[in-house]
Amino acid sequence: MVIFDLKNKKGFTLIEILVVVSIIGLLASIILVSVGSAREKGKVANAGNTAKNLTLALELYYSDMGFYPPDVSRGWDPGFQQPLPYNPDTGQSDTPVCSYCPSNWADIVQEKWNGPYIQIWPQLTPWKGKYDYNYWSIETVRYGCSIMPGIYIGIQGDYNNENIIPSYAEQAMIDQDYDADNCINGESQILLYPL
Repeated sequence: MVIFDLKNKKGFTLIEILVVVSIIGLLASIILVSVGSAREKGKVANAGNTAKNLTLALELYYSDMGFYPPDVSRGWDPGFQQPLPYNPDTGQSDTPVCSYCPSNWADIVQEKWNGPYIQIWPQLTPWKGKYDYNYWSIETVRYGCSIMPGIYIGIQGDYNNENIIPSYAEQAMIDQDYDADNCINGESQILLYPL
């Protein structure tokens, strides 16, 4: 006859295993929330650093030209990496109408441009949208939000208006004084230079 000695048993009971798995799951969820929060803070910091680099490029451009680059479409470099505005996604270049530039601004740029003022135009925002260089000489309203006159870099959705800034990230940008319109609307307008 075989007698089992329960006092010297080896292994774990089902309850012990479930408790350990529950503790590991709880710790993993806490770590994932912390990592996700840190990742979003990193994206906000990345957008702020990009704006600082573009501000420097804007100052260098103005120093050489005596005027600011023309307002261009979403995704377009206004003239920081190449002399004339161009779309790095298509390679298309353009000489848009510029009401605040000299009438022969494109000729002046071809003569005086001393760039590149930025190594590469940032093609994607940290949220996979597009940057948009904006020159607004008057108060502007976008998506119900008022924006004062100035030169801005818009952090917006892509060409299909997808990949916009999540509201919690936009709130973080407002809290850090990056988003000049101070409202949640799916994009941030970071002031590069007030007018």
